[in-house]
Amino acid sequence: MKRLNSFIFGLSISLLSLPIFAQTVNEFPNPDDPIHVRVAMYDALMRGNHNNEGVFMQHVIFPPVGVEKPLVGSQEDCLEITGAMMAAYCYRYGVTKKPEHREQCHEILRGMVKMEKVTGVPGVFARSFNKTDKPLWHESQHFFPIEWHESTSMPGYRWEGDLSSDKFVDICYMLSVYYDMAADAEGKKIAAELIDRLVGRVVDHNFKLVDVDNKMTLWGNFCPDLPHQALNSLEILAALKTAHRMTGKDRYHEAYRMLIEKHHYDDEAIMAKVIWPEMWNVIWDDKLACKSFWQLFGHEKDPSLLNKYTMSLNRHQYSWANSEYERIGEIWFPMVYSVLTGENVVTEKTIEAIKNMQEMKRRTRKFPVTQADGSVKMVETQDENNAAQLIRNYWFGRYYGFIDASW
Repeated sequence: MKRLNSFIFGLSISLLSLPIFAQTVNEFPNPDDPIHVRVAMYDALMRGNHNNEGVFMQHVIFPPVGVEKPLVGSQEDCLEITGAMMAAYCYRYGVTKKPEHREQCHEILRGMVKMEKVTGVPGVFARSFNKTDKPLWHESQHFFPIEWHESTSMPGYRWEGDLSSDKFVDICYMLSVYYDMAADAEGKKIAAELIDRLVGRVVDHNFKLVDVDNKMTLWGNFCPDLPHQALNSLEILAALKTAHRMTGKDRYHEAYRMLIEKHHYDDEAIMAKVIWPEMWNVIWDDKLACKSFWQLFGHEKDPSLLNKYTMSLNRHQYSWANSEYERIGEIWFPMVYSVLTGENVVTEKTIEAIKNMQEMKRRTRKFPVTQADGSVKMVETQDENNAAQLIRNYWFGRYYGFIDASW
C-alpha cells in the first residue's frame, strides 16, 4: 500500500507539471498487481520517460549513452506509439470526463502539429523529431541514417523523414479518434486542417505519399497506376473517408468514389488480409487494417461497400479467432471486431489475456557509440521499451465495457 500511495502522489505531481521531459520515473509494477494498477504505473513511465514534446518515443536509451530527455533510441515507429497513446487518452477521457485527461489529448495534438511544422513543408510529417543542434549518435544506428535532417522551419531541431503508409494510417487514425472523442472546437479545427494537408497532398500526387523532395517514399504507394498491396487500397479508402468527414470537402468523397468505381479499390480491400503463406500473416498488417476499419465502419452508409468491408474484416477474424495472444496488440483485435460488428467474440481466453497483460521492460545493453575522433566505443547503459498498446487496450476495453474497473 505504501508503494501504491507513493506512486499515486508522484503521478499527481507529474500531471500538474506537463509536459514532462526528463527520464525520471523508475518504478515498475509487479506482475501480480491488478491490471488497473499496472496500467497507471506504465502510464507514469510513458509520460515520465518517453514523452518528447507531446510525441511518445517508442524506445529510449538512458545516460551515459542517452541524454536527460527521451531523445536517443530507435524512432522510426514513434507515430504508432503516439497514436496508441492518443487513442488511450481519448478513451480514458470518454470514461472519466476529467479535464486533465482531455488536456493530455490536446498535448498530443500539439505534438502532431510539430511533426508537420518541423519538416517545413505543409502536409509532410516527420517520423520523429529531436530538439538538438547537432546529429545524435543513434541517428546512424537505426532505420535510414540519411533520413535525418536539420529543420529549417524549427531551428535547433532535427527530424526523421521518409514517412511510410503505416505511419500515414497512424496519423489518420489518431486524429479521427481525437476528433470524435476529445476535441473541442479549436481541436477539431486543428485536427481537420492537419488531415486536409496530409491527405490532400497524397491526392495531389496521384495517391502517392511523397516527401519534401516530392518523390514517393519507400512505402508510400497508394497509386492506382502502380502495383500495390490490397491493404494499401483499404488504407487510402479509410483516409479519404476520414478526410471527407472531418473537412467536409467534396474532393475527398470524389477521390474515394473514383478509386472505387474506376479502380475497384473496394474489391481489392476485401483481400487486405494475407492468410497464406503463413510467413506473410503478420500482426503489423492486422493493426493497420484495424485502424482502417475503424475509420470506415459507422461512417460508410452504402450497404454494398459495408458488405465488402465486412467481408475483409471477417477474413481477418478468421485468423484472429485462433490467436494465442502472444503479442499485446492481438488482444485489441477481438474487442475491435465486437464493437464494429455487434457480435461479441471476446471470450474467457481474451479476458484472461487482458488481466495478464505485461509489457514495459528496462534492460542493460551495450551500444556502439562513435567518438569525436571517429573511433567506436562500446558503452553499457539501460534502455526501455514502451507500453502504449497495453494502455490503449485497457482504456478501449474500459470504454466499451469489456474490462471491469475493479480488475
